[in-house]
Amino acid sequence: MSVHDCQFPEVLIEEADEDEHLRVGMKVLTPCPECGETPLDHLEFIERHRQETQDALLAYEPYRWLYHWAPSTRRGQINRYGLRPGMRPTTSSEMGAPCVCFADSPSWAWSLTLDGRGHAGEWDLWQTSLDRLTEPIVLATPDRPSGLYEVRTEYRVYKRDLWLVGSRTK
Repeated sequence: MSVHDCQFPEVLIEEADEDEHLRVGMKVLTPCPECGETPLDHLEFIERHRQETQDALLAYEPYRWLYHWAPSTRRGQINRYGLRPGMRPTTSSEMGAPCVCFADSPSWAWSLTLDGRGHAGEWDLWQTSLDRLTEPIVLATPDRPSGLYEVRTEYRVYKRDLWLVGSRTK
């Protein structure tokens, strides 16, 4: 990966450019004019970095505490079934498959909950540890002191692995 922020210009496919994979009117990204890196190379680098960060976190901090805010109206369901990825989401994250999202601090978890614009009412803070999640997906960022943006799982987090640690009213 290059040391500069790559830009990938977009071009419009015209009839003369068409082949079996490209159609007229499609827009495609071209390599960075400064370094020649392709968009695919860039995505592969990002995925490798994400996987390395995830592997390091799982190896060195498997017992890291993680937090999740949920409306208190769901307390009964969570006490009975745990956190389920198929439930209506309360976070602003966009992910293809349903997932349960966690942060490494209560305040960061709150800021991720609808970008901090959660619905008015009472909210419960649930705690678990990283080792209790099935196939966690770690999302890193250089913008946070911990380097951790969010941890997601596409699997249920069982009630035995959750602790209700507090509530707040918005």
